[in-house]
Amino acid sequence: MGTVWRPALRCDSAFRDYIDSLNEVTSLDRNQIMRAMMFVAAHSEDFKFVISEYKKDGVTTLPDPTWQPWEDEYWLNQIYQKKTDVIDQTPDINVVSIKKEGGVTKIDVSSLF
Repeated sequence: MGTVWRPALRCDSAFRDYIDSLNEVTSLDRNQIMRAMMFVAAHSEDFKFVISEYKKDGVTTLPDPTWQPWEDEYWLNQIYQKKTDVIDQTPDINVVSIKKEGGVTKIDVSSLF
């Protein structure tokens, strides 16, 4: 399980105003909005392009995030416990078969349980 990180963010007031305006029109608090921004940015090609301009010498690739785009609990909550990290959880094991037939990709998923 993760720990809570409390960064001090210093930026132009335009960022604050934007986050405040999102807070006013959504049910999200300011922390959730900022976490959502970081969460989405990590999978964004635009973000990767901007950051790539500032890579240190010798760095060829940027690190990948440890979360997947569908794991909304990461930004909705302060701490997220991945399902694979939960003790005594029965794994959901599936058999996946991928076949190409006549230019069409067919995916079959069947549960072992």
